Amino acid sequence: MRSRLAVLIFADLVGYSRLMSDDEALAIGAIRELKEKHLEPRVAANGGEILKRMGDGWIIAFSSVTATMKAAMEVQTNLASHAVIKLRMGIHIGEIIEDDTDFYGAGVNLAQRLQTEAPPGGIMISQDLHRQLTGEAAKVFTDAGSFRLKNIALPVNGFQWRPQLERADVGSVPTIAIEPFACAPDNAETEAAVADLRDQLILRLSRRTGIRVLDEASSNANKSVYALRGRLRISGNRGRMNLSLVVRENGNMVWSQSYEGNTSDIFKFCDDLIEKSDADLRIQINAFDDDRIAHLPDDRLSISELRGRAASNFYQCTVESWDHARQLMDRALRLNPADPTALAMHAESVVMISAARYEILDAEQIEQLANQLNHAVELSPRSDYVFTARAFFRTFVLRDVIGAIKDSERALSLNPSYHVAYDTLGMAHLMAGDNGDAISDLQKAVSLSETDPSLPYRLFMLAIAYHFENRNAEALDTIERAILLRPNQRNYHILKMVLCGKIGDAEAENVAKLRAAQLPWEPSILALRPPLPEDKADFVKLFSPD
Repeated sequence: MRSRLAVLIFADLVGYSRLMSDDEALAIGAIRELKEKHLEPRVAANGGEILKRMGDGWIIAFSSVTATMKAAMEVQTNLASHAVIKLRMGIHIGEIIEDDTDFYGAGVNLAQRLQTEAPPGGIMISQDLHRQLTGEAAKVFTDAGSFRLKNIALPVNGFQWRPQLERADVGSVPTIAIEPFACAPDNAETEAAVADLRDQLILRLSRRTGIRVLDEASSNANKSVYALRGRLRISGNRGRMNLSLVVRENGNMVWSQSYEGNTSDIFKFCDDLIEKSDADLRIQINAFDDDRIAHLPDDRLSISELRGRAASNFYQCTVESWDHARQLMDRALRLNPADPTALAMHAESVVMISAARYEILDAEQIEQLANQLNHAVELSPRSDYVFTARAFFRTFVLRDVIGAIKDSERALSLNPSYHVAYDTLGMAHLMAGDNGDAISDLQKAVSLSETDPSLPYRLFMLAIAYHFENRNAEALDTIERAILLRPNQRNYHILKMVLCGKIGDAEAENVAKLRAAQLPWEPSILALRPPLPEDKADFVKLFSPD
């Protein structure tokens, strides 16, 4: 066995399998062109060594960091306008071990995993390698965030580059410095409470992709794009926490929110505040990640960028935006069929669109989605999101109450403030006829999602739960909140008509009936087919296109 330190490139032709299926001659020609004209000549010219060829992939070693980056960037620049060939490259510096038949080492594995996160036509490098870069080479690589890579124990920080586009190229993931939080009154108890709140926010935000979180005390905090500021004020048994995100460069505020509560139990107050602020910030972070890549076309995005754009489409809350998200996840899964979040997002988009259209999926689709979601859970068993995605599927498609409840409870065990998990738990209870439990869960989901564009849909489901618990006055108040947010949603007015009839307000019932008749039926993400017991089928038909 021989060992040596090397800079390793793992290069892969994007979409090769699909190209082979569509045009075998074109695919073979692309590989030949890469080998003879673009990749291998540049490697040789810069002193690199082809360690292995694997159909549409190459493993390449260099002894020099500078030569590696020069070769890789030359190849990708020359291919930037190519009509067919798009390479992804992952690069890492590490030890390789060789014998007479093969070579091994964690460095090879990491380079390969980084390649799956690289944008088409671009390069993804490890933080270890980025530290070795100097001058202009270090500047052009932007912070791509933290990745959990298959068979890699700890999260890996990546830095990416792609050839310059006509418009300004994509920047680093947004960095947020958490400033020390102010408090009043200035006493030991209040200082301890505000310090605990800040520490918990740092811990929770640091788990998110799409941003880099820094403590204000760190050496790089002054380079952050945003600052998160907070102020806790306690008076008697009342407390108010103000949080705001500002742009460090100019002080402009991009988001702010106030949270109030009873401080007689300071621990409960802090826990409730963290739940709500964490849910709000999760939405804001998804928006940041999409803003960062807004100028890039879909076919230039890496898997993480595709997920960010899909999440932004989810928040637009239209069937069209969700269908675009599904297409984005189709593209992501072609780049990496084993990406757990992409598997879950693709499955969820299919389920939500079918529920919005009141369509029933066929047996083949159901089996495919079940396999996708089970695989996502196996790959990422500590993701609150993949469990809620499977809970949606089990509720709306399989009508598996027990499975949906278990998935929702698992998500909440991983993240007790995840409002979507309360949402799925509530709908599972609604389908089981456990209306009291459904109300409790959906109330929690609503309280944690006041800034979520999906709030009207949760209010719609909560109003239905109130109705079947014979709490029709509360149901009416709830659906009127939804109508205030979405006044042209036909099914909200139908539900209002039913509720007004139940409480005996004939005039309001007629007004709601007339308004519903004026609005056409349209599939809506905000008025999904209610997941109710079989004996409530006639009620569900009230909202259907028939």
